[in-house]
Amino acid sequence: MPTRAFWLISGSGLAPFLVCLVIAYRTPAVSALHDAAVRTFLVYAALTLSFLGGARWGAELTRAPNAPNLWRMVAAATPSVVGLAALLPQAPLKAALGLLMLSGGIQLAWDVAASREGLLPPWNARVRTVMTVAGTLCSLALWPAIA
Repeated sequence: MPTRAFWLISGSGLAPFLVCLVIAYRTPAVSALHDAAVRTFLVYAALTLSFLGGARWGAELTRAPNAPNLWRMVAAATPSVVGLAALLPQAPLKAALGLLMLSGGIQLAWDVAASREGLLPPWNARVRTVMTVAGTLCSLALWPAIA
């Protein structure tokens, strides 16, 4: 079961999202700072998605160090590629944000299922649900600020 310190550390992961939201809404939409806040938000979301994939990679290697499940390893590597695709310069910002939210939801569903199957700790589903909902709410809050 996660401790208060664990929840504090997990919750602090929302700080970059919140800072970017404040900057995006407090600066003119045509300013360089506004654009930087939106892009930084997207980069942090992509990094977070990649982190979640890395955690799944590590969990699979811990579960079966000598014979990890190939499908799980490929699926665990996918969030990094999806995050990169969202950050391509030609990707429209709203499409990138939508892709990151969708991917975060898919990752959450996988993590919750894995917790129920005993592949991840039981408390993981609760932590991931709270953090994904909070991150998605931040993403939805950013949506109107994207031109």
